Amino acid sequence: MSDDDARRRQGLRGTAPQGAGWWGARLLAGGADGAVWARSAAAGGQSVTFGALRAETARLARTLSCHGIRPGATVALHGSPGFTHLWSVLALWSLDAQVLLLEPALSGPERAALLDLARPQYVVTLGESHGDEERFVPECEVLVRRRPGGRAAVTAHRLVQFSSGTTGRPKPAGRTPGSLLTEVRRLGALPLMPRAGESVAVLEPVAHSFALIGGVLHALAVGATVVLPASAESGAVTEAAASAHVVLGRPRHFGVLAGAPAGVRMERLRLAVSGGDVLPGAVAGAFARRYGVLVGQAYGTTETGIVATDLAGGRGPGALGVPVPGVRTRVVGGALQVRLAEAPDPYGPSAHGPSASAGDAGAADRVWADGWLATHDLVARDPATGALRLRGRTGRAASGADLLDIEEVLRAHRHVREAVVLGPDPVEAHVAGTAELRPAELSAWCRRFLGERSAPRRFHVVPELARSASGKVLRDRARLHERGWAPRPAAAAGRRR
Repeated sequence: MSDDDARRRQGLRGTAPQGAGWWGARLLAGGADGAVWARSAAAGGQSVTFGALRAETARLARTLSCHGIRPGATVALHGSPGFTHLWSVLALWSLDAQVLLLEPALSGPERAALLDLARPQYVVTLGESHGDEERFVPECEVLVRRRPGGRAAVTAHRLVQFSSGTTGRPKPAGRTPGSLLTEVRRLGALPLMPRAGESVAVLEPVAHSFALIGGVLHALAVGATVVLPASAESGAVTEAAASAHVVLGRPRHFGVLAGAPAGVRMERLRLAVSGGDVLPGAVAGAFARRYGVLVGQAYGTTETGIVATDLAGGRGPGALGVPVPGVRTRVVGGALQVRLAEAPDPYGPSAHGPSASAGDAGAADRVWADGWLATHDLVARDPATGALRLRGRTGRAASGADLLDIEEVLRAHRHVREAVVLGPDPVEAHVAGTAELRPAELSAWCRRFLGERSAPRRFHVVPELARSASGKVLRDRARLHERGWAPRPAAAAGRRR
């Protein structure tokens, strides 16, 4: 390693002067200039070295500054995934701008609603002429628009993402430079995480928190190579993962890989990590039998970043793992809370309207108060190891049964592909499966294995489960009702689930 490389790597660990964009430079510190930083998994895929990344980031930063983007400017970023997307994020950070990352799968009205909430000063659109925000475009045009009425950053947050909205409306979650760098350091201290020279397949969009920080930023810090799929289609996902040492994805990705064509071997694979949603036991088992590697878990929130991990996968599906060193957690009333010294809201409570107060958990996925973030995830903590196991979301059946346990029973039915159970008043199940499925059959199945008191009162058999833009299963009755996926229960009309 050259002296320059050593100094760049040391920048992530030492202290640096506080100035505009100083931390953006620190995120670019990893990797020798000639080493490959990222590549597309498309046939004849293009590669980018660390040196090219730094050059392109600096070039784009100069261009964006000519449009008036300065320290503290607020910039929404959306469009085609690709290398341009990644170095746009880094270029904006090097200018000390606040970056709002928008999900690529958002519909036009959903995107407009988030822009009205966030009121950024600029909107940067990538690859607008391509018209396909799921296909990887290595390099594309960058369109910068000034947005009338936009507001500058009022907090130190420099990354703003939106919670998945699975149990309510999406809400903004801000991360400061310090919290991002702290998370990168914490990930780097975990013994199984990617190392220099390894290939890391990041299968979910980098607009998602763990893909961006655990995938891209960690790779930058240690000098690993990021491999990005050419699209969200099954063949592209398989191609990206086929030669990787490490695979980071969501449950659906591991389902795709478990059922990949017979010729797919993944001979270099040593680590597979799932996050973002519950990993079904059947998928975990099928993947492990095929490739000889257990699927590990990474659990966190948009606001806090990584909280707990079981990277080796030894604790099985449903395990969140042991809290990462440096992360403080507590269990209150069976629900997990995470210590977060700074409020994660980049706009203040008024941005959400009067219904988003701490006293109304139905208005937001999580609530921050007195330095603790309430995740609303029900967990059990192993007193011997401190490991956490997911038991469901707050709200349980009147019998005391965990909603996730009911979902597992439903998924065990031979005609069921997916299931989500909402509760507690009333408990109802949304089930996707084969044409043979009937609500009466599902009711009898649940009564057989759960008993009369724990079985859901209502069953909705649907072609597929409704999902948020990030791909998570929706668990909010009101949003399901709005989308026409479920009638509003008369007994629960106007009430939070």
